Amino acid sequence: MRKFCNVGFIILAFASQLALVRAQANTPKSSGTATSTPAAQSKDYPNLKAQAEELAEAFLRRDFYKVASLTYPKAVRLMGGRARMVAFLNRSMKQAEAENVRILSNTVGEPKEIIRVGRQLFAIIPATLKMKVPGGTLTGQSFLIGISNDDGENWTFVDSAGVTDRARLKTLFPAAADKLKIPEVKPPILERES
Repeated sequence: MRKFCNVGFIILAFASQLALVRAQANTPKSSGTATSTPAAQSKDYPNLKAQAEELAEAFLRRDFYKVASLTYPKAVRLMGGRARMVAFLNRSMKQAEAENVRILSNTVGEPKEIIRVGRQLFAIIPATLKMKVPGGTLTGQSFLIGISNDDGENWTFVDSAGVTDRARLKTLFPAAADKLKIPEVKPPILERES
């Protein structure tokens, strides 16, 4: 996973999961106050889950330009811009395929937390990536951070792999970094073939 984080600082969960596959296969988290919204109230923001699903589906279709357009703009800039991000995702996918890795599914769950910090909304959305790897099936649980600048009409996303420490969070979200409750990212689980 570090290899990918070093290459692109902020990387979508999908690419980081590919890096975790390699590691597994080779071995026998504006100034203003934050207000929290219960997950049940995420229905007040129907575009949140819909746009997170759009991101997941774009990745499955390998529409990396769409993936980049749904990625938080500051994260895209930190990766060197849209063209470099797309090229990185294309290279990562080709490398994974060369290692006999195939994505089976990519799903998002119900948002766990939605907070408002200044004029922005932030949400934590669980994500699950399932891949066929040499020797079995790998399932990785992660999360996306959704960000909206227009009261939930449009959302962009950042993956959990690039924001697991406060320093990186502060780089992306200076006003919200200390207010976001970032879940722990667990290692993927390999279900070996019999």
